[in-house]
Amino acid sequence: MLFRRKFIYVPTFFGWLLIICILITGAYLSLRHTYSFLAASKPAKSKILVLEGWIDEKCVQNAIGLYRANGYEYLVVTGVPITQWTYSSPFSNMADATAGSIRRMYFKDSIYKAIVPSAVLRDRTYSTAVALKMNLEKWNFPYKDFDLYTVGAHARRSYLVYKKAFNDGRYIGLIVDTDPSFEPEDWYNTSRGFRIVLSELISYFYSLLFFHPDEEQFKKLITDGFYFDKIQQVRLDTDNEFADIRQSPLDSANVPEFSGLNYYPIDPSYLVKAAFTVDTTSPPFEMQTSKTRRPMYRKYGLIKFTLRDTSFVLAAYQNLDYLKTHPDYKELFVPFKDKTNGKTTYGAGRYLDIPIPATDSVVIDFNLAYNPYCAYAERWSCPLTPLENYLETRIEAGVLNYH
Repeated sequence: MLFRRKFIYVPTFFGWLLIICILITGAYLSLRHTYSFLAASKPAKSKILVLEGWIDEKCVQNAIGLYRANGYEYLVVTGVPITQWTYSSPFSNMADATAGSIRRMYFKDSIYKAIVPSAVLRDRTYSTAVALKMNLEKWNFPYKDFDLYTVGAHARRSYLVYKKAFNDGRYIGLIVDTDPSFEPEDWYNTSRGFRIVLSELISYFYSLLFFHPDEEQFKKLITDGFYFDKIQQVRLDTDNEFADIRQSPLDSANVPEFSGLNYYPIDPSYLVKAAFTVDTTSPPFEMQTSKTRRPMYRKYGLIKFTLRDTSFVLAAYQNLDYLKTHPDYKELFVPFKDKTNGKTTYGAGRYLDIPIPATDSVVIDFNLAYNPYCAYAERWSCPLTPLENYLETRIEAGVLNYH
């Protein structure tokens, strides 16, 4: 009642041999055409050439030759952060490095760059496409379509990912140069070719079937990432200044042992938009310092801001002595103290510098708060924070106390 007998055909020895031969032939033909499938091009139709900045310099030369021969009007180089040799390389990203090489190729036109920040460690091709989209809106080129120049087996995935980012109907041409590191037709005969082609094949089908990015999330990641990179660069420049005996605020005997300043982690919540009110009614005064020096300052205005749902006010001062010798000086001095002083930060307070606002608002960034030079050596004479600039809160941003 539950089972019945059924007769089926099974391959004979020669039948199995034929099936195996068909499978082997199919696999061989697939291998032979995998590279050409991944490196397929699309007709070029635009006046904007977008060059992926990671490609080999020989391919960069080919791209520049194509740019000149085809009458392109705009060259855009994309780039991801350089994650190797960061302490020795003069460039922080591949777009800047490739643009530098292009200039050495006697390229005279403008070079536009679409860069992703160092915080972007995953889905970099899509992030680069989003960064390009953000920049194209800002640059306002007279053309909407563009041609993408790339290399080898990466091409089909690049094109797919760019189409996901540019889902507004614009045409994207695809120009594919040959990967010089292996023979395209015999890619499976070399270790590098095998690794690149198979990994790109898997990545392509993953991007096709499973990659559904949130564009707004990537835009925020890029915007926040550039802010982090900016602060990190300021900190790196400061450390380089301290390590240079010719300009270090440290005593010369202490410079050799300097190994960098310590900082709070970068916190975007301490980037504050504040109201600014000009108030120059108070007479100039002698600012107290850690020594007998008394430079002349005047109160220039008041900064009113909210931090963690609490309102605060800081006075901004103008250095009149410095202004006499530097009449084009356009910055204000904002010293402040808070409840971290004497614990995690320098006991006498910290400083901020801001440009003189052109409107009734200003952005202050406590991540850029720095120590007076008196925190590093006794020879310095440093302004002391006026009582009106004591903040009844903890400002856990900027530089920490020096050892």
